[in-house]
Amino acid sequence: MFYEEIRIGQVTELGSATFTRKSILAYAQQFDPRVLDAAREGEPVAASGLHVSAALMRRLVETRDALRASMKARGEVLPELGVSPGFRDMRWPHPVLEGDAVSFSMQTVSKRETSKPKWGLVGNAFRGVNQRGEDVLIFSSLVLAARRTAVM
Repeated sequence: MFYEEIRIGQVTELGSATFTRKSILAYAQQFDPRVLDAAREGEPVAASGLHVSAALMRRLVETRDALRASMKARGEVLPELGVSPGFRDMRWPHPVLEGDAVSFSMQTVSKRETSKPKWGLVGNAFRGVNQRGEDVLIFSSLVLAARRTAVM
């Protein structure tokens, strides 16, 4: 979407992911061996926070790609993709346990123009919520969004 089309308060559902024991251990094998220690002791395992974050980012990219494909199919001009100066306040208030299904969403919380006429800056709040209604991932980020007026 172009900067002008983004609305503060807009919520975008990003999809969900189920964290099986197998997927948690596969991620841990590559990226977070601390999780493997709990598994060796026969305890139920909790997903690494970065595993949960990576799942959200995957859903974000898939959602963006689907939106862009839909725009392209309608013959619309596609906005240039902007970069993100980063994220803040990433927290995992509750663990993601094996068998949990987590739904991800993004809410636009701010917009502002920048000194670059081609770009606007958009603030988003991200959430992951398990099937029990518990927040399992929360963070905020900024992203540069292309302005339609710069394209015309």
